[in-house]
Amino acid sequence: MNCTHISCGPTVNESEQKAIEHLKGRLHSVQGEDEWVLLSNLAFSINHQVQSDEVDIVVIGPSGVKIIEIKHWNPQWMNINSPGGHIEDSAIVQQEAERVIRKARKIGTTLRRSVSCLPFVEGKILLTWKSSEIRPFRDKKVRGVSLLSLDDWKTAVGLEETPILTKEEIQRLSHLLEPRSAIRLEGALTRFAGLVNLKLQTPQDEYFHRVYNGSRSVQQDRVILHLYDLSAAQERNVEKKARREFEALHALQSFAWAPRILDSFQDAPGYPGEMFFFTLVDPAAPSLADRAADSSWETVSRIDFARKTAHALLEMHTAGGEDSRIVHRNLTAKTVRVRHDGTPIFTGFHLAKIPSDISVASTAPLSEDWEATASPEVRAGGLVAADQRSDVYSICASLRVLFSDHQDAKSQEALRILESGMADIPADRKILGNRTDGMWM
Repeated sequence: MNCTHISCGPTVNESEQKAIEHLKGRLHSVQGEDEWVLLSNLAFSINHQVQSDEVDIVVIGPSGVKIIEIKHWNPQWMNINSPGGHIEDSAIVQQEAERVIRKARKIGTTLRRSVSCLPFVEGKILLTWKSSEIRPFRDKKVRGVSLLSLDDWKTAVGLEETPILTKEEIQRLSHLLEPRSAIRLEGALTRFAGLVNLKLQTPQDEYFHRVYNGSRSVQQDRVILHLYDLSAAQERNVEKKARREFEALHALQSFAWAPRILDSFQDAPGYPGEMFFFTLVDPAAPSLADRAADSSWETVSRIDFARKTAHALLEMHTAGGEDSRIVHRNLTAKTVRVRHDGTPIFTGFHLAKIPSDISVASTAPLSEDWEATASPEVRAGGLVAADQRSDVYSICASLRVLFSDHQDAKSQEALRILESGMADIPADRKILGNRTDGMWM
């Protein structure tokens, strides 16, 4: 499932943090493409004259909206506060249940003005004590509010209830309660950290790493913004994974074929520890795929570009010492760009293998372009199987687009040279930057 967690305020205690992480982890582990949003520690008020209610967790999903109050009541406390052994008769628990009901009623009334099909908004109390020790109190109802343990998380969020809301309605409800959620759910960002006119370039359903084109508000320089949302990924070392592309680019700043860094990797304003960003100078260069479609680009210029690209890759592979060399792992006709002067610029370093994070495995979605140019060993074994020889295969497969529709002798010879770098056996691939063919020097 796609689960987006938006922290609207700081957690009060470890119990709240435990419940949030538990629900996030369980929803992420369920197969499917449904959209779920968790708003934690939300301050909600029906108008500015009324004091805000603090809501521990608002769950918004296909089955509707659930209001969850987190409690760390231990078995001894619950036994003491259960007259005649009935937790339902506890004055304290009844009072807490009434508070949850009031919050759910206010939120339901507000949201139903926008989404009329919204079902009844239920309030629930989620107990974070060890489930086996509070078994006698689980699934009891107090004033209609269920007492649930962490093991009952499916019931708490309504996972198995009938789907009613669409993805668009879920996003709309989230925006109504927390306007900042638009950034995470849709990438609906037009201004950010001194940047304006931002336009999303990555798929809308890519939450962890989003890329925007825009410009600086004062200088008007064209800029590429890379924004990372750590809450959208559940694996370990997620911040280290987010830094991968920046660290790869930082190590390559002395080379003309590497994009120029503007802002270093840092916290996103308003989201410390949750979202990070860095910016690049936008080279305003078309991709190799787009440039190859230009019929006015002459064969001799295409060959010159292929030669310069091959040498650029050789430079990348030999930069630094033996223990600090980079494998790009994402060379395609989309990530290789063509500058106005016919020189290459490499992009898409988010899959790069660099020594500082060699143990970090990427789980980024792989595009059709990647599949089309990946070497046989990488298609079979994944990114972990990639090395410099697989980069050679990918760059040759990418450059083929320059000549595949051309029948002249020079284009056919260029294709033959490129095919020499695409042998199925990695050891048999020729490194183009070392070729001495007359047309390739």
